[in-house]
Amino acid sequence: MTRYLLNRLRMLRTTTDHFDEHPDLWNTLAPIVDALAPVRAARTALETTADIQADSDTRGLTADKARARDTATEQLVDLGRKTAAHAITIGDSDLQRAVDHSTSDWGRLAEDRFIADANSALTRIEAILPDLAPYDVTPDHLTAARASLADVRRLAGRRDNVAADRTDATDDLDQIYSDAVEPLGVLDRLVPALITDAAFVDQYRIARRIPGD
Repeated sequence: MTRYLLNRLRMLRTTTDHFDEHPDLWNTLAPIVDALAPVRAARTALETTADIQADSDTRGLTADKARARDTATEQLVDLGRKTAAHAITIGDSDLQRAVDHSTSDWGRLAEDRFIADANSALTRIEAILPDLAPYDVTPDHLTAARASLADVRRLAGRRDNVAADRTDATDDLDQIYSDAVEPLGVLDRLVPALITDAAFVDQYRIARRIPGD
């Protein structure tokens, strides 16, 4: 949530709390009751949406995905070196090109390309797995690499979904506050006009101030 909206949420809290502390001064005044309802609803909606936004922080997922990609890259490089040595020995340049990538080569790839090229390399390795036994390439090594790649794909999908939720929540926040602006303007006029308690009116004006404005 931006500082702009945080300040407005604080104002909504102090304003509604002020009314709640003195219900006997206004709860029989229908115009004030009616105007206060959407202000209270905006406060609740802002708090709820802000919680969703806070829960939708992608930093942890991004870090987890980066670790999974590092693990997958390490395995791909190890398998690739061994398979490339075999490819050179048998004169299979196409196989060598598919598997022989350095850590920096894998690191330069965008996510979708990384996953696609890694899948391709592992498929090529799997196809000749018996021939790679002398190079210490085993089915377990291949299974572990595929599991790491699956983690990258899974965490990338979760991160993207969470990021979408966060964007939706951020977009909603501005609209929620906008819905409270007109009712607040009504209250600004009704409170001094209908409530005779001067202390309440003075405290209302203080509560309605937006920090930082």
